Amino acid sequence: KAMKFRDGYLISTGEPKKHYIDEAVRHVLMRQGVLGIKVKIMLAHDPEGRMGPKIQLPDNVIVHEPKEDLPVMQPADQGATGGYEGE
Repeated sequence: KAMKFRDGYLISTGEPKKHYIDEAVRHVLMRQGVLGIKVKIMLAHDPEGRMGPKIQLPDNVIVHEPKEDLPVMQPADQGATGGYEGE
């Protein structure tokens, strides 16, 4: 019989899992048998890299302010030939 307890956001696949997930497994020998415990903890992003990974998650989206639009320039008049000189 297995019991699972989850809370919050936990990534489970890809390259960020190697950096952000800290795992531990312990086996406890009891009179009635063996009890196994698995723990996974997701570390928080730390820009200095002291208490967590330095790299950001790839799904972190940064929205920049839009650039000012430049006025659209009309192309020069090509004449009646449509821009081809050999006609």
